[in-house]
Amino acid sequence: MSVSYVGAITGGFRSLLTGMGITLRESVRKPVTLTYPHQKPELSDAYRGTVDLVRFDETGSHDCIACMQCVKICPSACITIEGGRVEGIKKMRASVFEMDFALCSLCGLCIDTCPTETLQYSKIYDDVGYQRNWKYDLLDPFREGEPGFVERQRGIEKKEAEAKAAKKAAAAAAKAAKEAAEGGTDPAGGDA
Repeated sequence: MSVSYVGAITGGFRSLLTGMGITLRESVRKPVTLTYPHQKPELSDAYRGTVDLVRFDETGSHDCIACMQCVKICPSACITIEGGRVEGIKKMRASVFEMDFALCSLCGLCIDTCPTETLQYSKIYDDVGYQRNWKYDLLDPFREGEPGFVERQRGIEKKEAEAKAAKKAAAAAAKAAKEAAEGGTDPAGGDA
């Protein structure tokens, strides 16, 4: 046997032990991969998924007023909104909010310009498509609860109007009493 042959065997054995040592050391470490789809990743706050409507806890619905600011600022022209006034409610309300995510560049201009802050990036990371149609109506998750929201909003606005009218009547009565006291007349109509 030559010295180079023994050196090659010794070097190969040393390389094998080094590799096995690394494998053993890495096998006891916490894994850096997930077994998808059984485990879901934790997404950072900076993650930018598709654009979505915010569901506000106090109303249980979105707050899109169909102001068209997002439509005007969108450089991709991928947003279509329809809406108008709902009977008994002061605010306008969107009836269609369609986005074409095949065109959307996720620039975030629509989110930044929204006056009611009802747009946000979603946390969806595993959207797949089997067709070329990537148009979504973002109001679909809200459609079932819309009649209940409208009725609750009508009740809230009716109570606010009644409270405002009562406050106005109380202010008028206080003003009349003050004028009567300054003028020396009885607010009931007689002299003091």
